[in-house]
Amino acid sequence: MDSSGFVHLRCPGWEGFSLAGLAPAVWLEGIRRRVLRWQAATPAAAGGVTAEYELEGGARFRLQALPAGCCGVQWRSQLSYTGRTEAVLNRVELLQTDQAGSSIRFGSRPGQVRVLVQGAYHGDVVALQESPKITAASGSEPGSPGPQTLKPRQLASTHFAVFYDRGEKKAFLAGYETSERWNGQIELRTGAEGNVERWALGFDGGDLLLIPGETVELEDAVLLVGPDPHVLMESYGDLVRARHRPEIPPGPVVSWCSWYPYRLGVTEDRILGTARIAAERLAPLGMKIIEADLGWEKGQLPSVFEENEQFSRGLAWLAGELKGLGLELGVWKAPFAVSEFDPVAREHPEWLILDEQGKPAEAWTWFWQPHGKIFILDLTHPGAQEYLREKVRALHRKGVRYFKGDFLGFACHALAKRRFDRRMVAGSGVEAARRGARILREELPGALLLNCGGPELPGTGQWPLLYTCNDTGNTGCITWDFQRANLRSMACHLFKNRRWGLIQTSCLCVGLPGTLDEARMRATAAFLSGGQIDVGDTLQSLPEERWQVLEATLPPPDASARAVDLFEPAYDPGNADYVAVCKGEKANATEVREHPPGCVWHLHFKRDWDEWDLVAFFAFDTAGGSSQPPKIARFALPFERVGLCPSEKYWAYEFWSGQFLGLIPSKRVNPKGYVHPGDHQDLSVGGEPGWLDITFAGPGVKLLCLRRPRPHPWVAGTSFHQSCGAELEDVRWNLETRVLSGVAVRPAGHQGYVAISASGMAMRGAEVDGQPVTARRGSGGAWLVPVTTTASATRWRAMFES
Repeated sequence: MDSSGFVHLRCPGWEGFSLAGLAPAVWLEGIRRRVLRWQAATPAAAGGVTAEYELEGGARFRLQALPAGCCGVQWRSQLSYTGRTEAVLNRVELLQTDQAGSSIRFGSRPGQVRVLVQGAYHGDVVALQESPKITAASGSEPGSPGPQTLKPRQLASTHFAVFYDRGEKKAFLAGYETSERWNGQIELRTGAEGNVERWALGFDGGDLLLIPGETVELEDAVLLVGPDPHVLMESYGDLVRARHRPEIPPGPVVSWCSWYPYRLGVTEDRILGTARIAAERLAPLGMKIIEADLGWEKGQLPSVFEENEQFSRGLAWLAGELKGLGLELGVWKAPFAVSEFDPVAREHPEWLILDEQGKPAEAWTWFWQPHGKIFILDLTHPGAQEYLREKVRALHRKGVRYFKGDFLGFACHALAKRRFDRRMVAGSGVEAARRGARILREELPGALLLNCGGPELPGTGQWPLLYTCNDTGNTGCITWDFQRANLRSMACHLFKNRRWGLIQTSCLCVGLPGTLDEARMRATAAFLSGGQIDVGDTLQSLPEERWQVLEATLPPPDASARAVDLFEPAYDPGNADYVAVCKGEKANATEVREHPPGCVWHLHFKRDWDEWDLVAFFAFDTAGGSSQPPKIARFALPFERVGLCPSEKYWAYEFWSGQFLGLIPSKRVNPKGYVHPGDHQDLSVGGEPGWLDITFAGPGVKLLCLRRPRPHPWVAGTSFHQSCGAELEDVRWNLETRVLSGVAVRPAGHQGYVAISASGMAMRGAEVDGQPVTARRGSGGAWLVPVTTTASATRWRAMFES
């Protein structure tokens, strides 16, 4: 902090980083208030610095910087108002760079900087500097490139943002530790040359009414620096968790949702028919909840809490039937939205957010039948609060034990600034939304609550389940570009799982009309997310091949994967032209390109009998048309990125196809260096030490299980569960008897196999529960021991020659 009160941030060892000339800014009554004077003092404890800024209009801003770990600063701030009359708080920026002399750099070369931005439903990693547009040079030959022009970029991220310098391998995270009243944002604007023109850490004030003489505590923030952006996000997540101590459901949460199977056609009979199948096939794998989504309400209105004729026997009856099957009832509601057709809109307009004419403000037009205007429930109004309590309390009395709260963001809508209680932050802030969430938690004791669009950070009115992406949609109906963006959004939220709550990656749909490859892609992402699995298929007509996909996904693991290519890329070295390779011609070298971020996920597994790594490769490229050849995706990734030793080789097994690759890195070697397209059938196409290099046609996913090779027979993978072995127990090799044995822990009636790498030994037989079975040879020389489970624990043995 210099003599002018400006904050300067630099990082030793990161020459390209600088945030210089930072200062707070406050807007009251629509006017930015100029800093009149400031003073600094060092607090007695913690070794931090405190600065106090006196502003025009009777405002005083106090900013305190405290050490946070070895490479971080925590920022605490408060605003005191000493004006003579009440004033409206429009905006606060804890730190910003509008002052003369400010400078912002996140790397020496802006083109090497990547920025993670996110919100409750989205997440992305983008280049700080957008790709240049090529303009024709004046007087040049037609088609020759002219000067490169960069498009200015404006970025905004909610709660936190990460800036990563690929050149110097350094990362900077700016984030909020709290979000009790306001929705913290990180904003950035670049110029035409790629330089950062403005950076701000602030939030909309929500038009909070300030009273003379009061002091308002603002949101706390933290700035962290380190070499690994993933570690920074995890450290930040831990700080927030330690601050708020959210309640995390202890075990896996598996539910079924009626929306994609039935939408508004849901009925109590369909719910009950689904539940009977779920109790038999899915409850043993962790399913506990059957949820009636939108469609059960009178008039099919999002804001009504009474049943319609499709649920003529009522929710209480349905909850009792489900309880008899060992399941619990869940319902969907948009509790902060009110339809114009809801009697509440007519009888109690004072409970709604009003417009400038004193009429209910129109926030949206309802997309589904019966359509109509959507108004916002004013959660600052005591009458609206009591109405919400009564309606939710009635749901609990009827046996509802899971509540999917949707369209919660209406409580934070900018229109909500015109609210009943101006001393509570509503529009563009989260205080009113937290009040609503607290009401839901108090009136639904013991129930699980899913947050779709509400306050994401833990705090008052915490949500144990967190929605993390856009709705997935039915298979076969959603573009691959949308699914790629949705996967990237999931990837940006993975670190929050079991820190802020259990994440949910929208409904898992694996049924028709989409392809089996699409089903596997969705299932892999849901599994590796490690959070709630919300099944979204018609169980009564689900094909058996899709049941195999669904059952292989349950139960989910107790940890989340990491998208290892968010900041550093996975490369596509390209594949040679098919015709040219077939003819034996030397094909032109293809340009190495980067795969879009978020396409490679990694999760480490450790059990008492082994540990291994899962690496998923998601490919979304499609052919340009029916006359174009399929797009062949190739992924090249260094071993270090997934925690493997670059000097070693590993056994590789691909789960969905059951293909054992043997040792990798590996590449087929033909006589005299001959190459042809059939070489790609081996999946592994690169022999470079320390690199994963695979190729396959997309759209699709490959889920590799990588294990340290053994000098004796050992498990390479299984077909039962995506973990490739977490469902196995007591696996051991007996050197004296030459027997590999173990226990498969799956419900009775499941059929699959254990894939075994024999390490050069010949198999002499196999048994399941003491009965002989016929093992068969698989790819890469692996042995496949067929197992049909007869109980929750089924013992298998594979015997080998001496």
